[in-house]
Amino acid sequence: MKNTKRKSGLISIPLILIVMLIVVTAFVALTYFEMQRYEDGILDVCATQQDSYVQLVIDQINLKENRTDQEIIESILSTLDSSSNRYWTFSKDQTMLYVKDALETNRYQALTANSYYTTDSSMDFISNLELNKVKHERIFLDNKEYIASGALFDYEGEQYRICLLTNTTVLLDNNKFLGSKMELIIIFVVVYSAVFVLPIILAIVNNKNKKKVFSTEADLKNANDVIEVLNERLVKDEIYDNRLNLFNFTAIDKFLEEYKKQAKAFPISFIAFKYGQKETVSNFFGANCILFGKRDIKFYDGKNHLALIMSVKCDNEKAKEIAKKVKADAELLSLETARSRLDLKMIYDRTMRAMGNPEIVSPISSDKPMRPDSRTESRYRSKENKS
Repeated sequence: MKNTKRKSGLISIPLILIVMLIVVTAFVALTYFEMQRYEDGILDVCATQQDSYVQLVIDQINLKENRTDQEIIESILSTLDSSSNRYWTFSKDQTMLYVKDALETNRYQALTANSYYTTDSSMDFISNLELNKVKHERIFLDNKEYIASGALFDYEGEQYRICLLTNTTVLLDNNKFLGSKMELIIIFVVVYSAVFVLPIILAIVNNKNKKKVFSTEADLKNANDVIEVLNERLVKDEIYDNRLNLFNFTAIDKFLEEYKKQAKAFPISFIAFKYGQKETVSNFFGANCILFGKRDIKFYDGKNHLALIMSVKCDNEKAKEIAKKVKADAELLSLETARSRLDLKMIYDRTMRAMGNPEIVSPISSDKPMRPDSRTESRYRSKENKS
């Protein structure tokens, strides 16, 4: 089946489905990877802006000296916007001084920083903070991902840690970003659907067109076969067309033997002529070419100037009409009709006696019919059409 498809030029639809599924899967994986990079880029931009915000708060703290921890918290940190998805943490050494708001601060006030930053990513971030240099990392707390920006700084001879944590979902679920992301996803879905469907449609259309071509080729082959058969029949009909052929008297016996077997051929009429000495075979039959039809078998004896017409399915009345219409210088010798195969031989013999029982000898083979001169026949046909 596969070899047949390859030879015929048909495309395997299951193979196209598998190939396109692989291609689209690769495109989807590449798109997912690029979307992740796109999100990482967005988060990195937001983290950089967040770093600047943290540095600004540190600068505000350093603007005024001799403030207690509580004053720093109340005058600066507590005035900043905070929520469950975006908040500040403030600690000195290992002591948590401020977390999110007053309520959350009371929960962790007596605990160390390690008690709050319980995950490995958050502990690594807090442990690796650098002095007077804000940095950011993506960390996990309470099964949520945050962008954490923070730094170590000195104030009044002591080291403090300040951090700003923002839940990544807040950034990624932003209406504008989410809208553009959905638009990109819709575009990718449409494009990949087209990439998946169009080759399959084209393959189906190609197969249909190929099948039409094969069907057309088969029809043409059948038509050519029919035409060839018809041509052969036409050639045979032309060879054996009684309107075109002229036989020597030696062929009469073969026709008689053949028609004896065919009861439907009767009645058969024999019309005998003797044409003048100035007439020729071509002139006589050429002048009467339109008169004699397919059922009129023509025989001649050129030596004795004799012509015999054997008309199949022709009764006596029709034979008389034919005899009256014969043109050229000719004498009607006999007109006899055999009504059945029983009297065929008798009627034939009577006709031959009327013609003087000519000797049936000819140098021309009895198997090969002769035709009248085509120029003479054409000339008489044109005259007949004009008249």
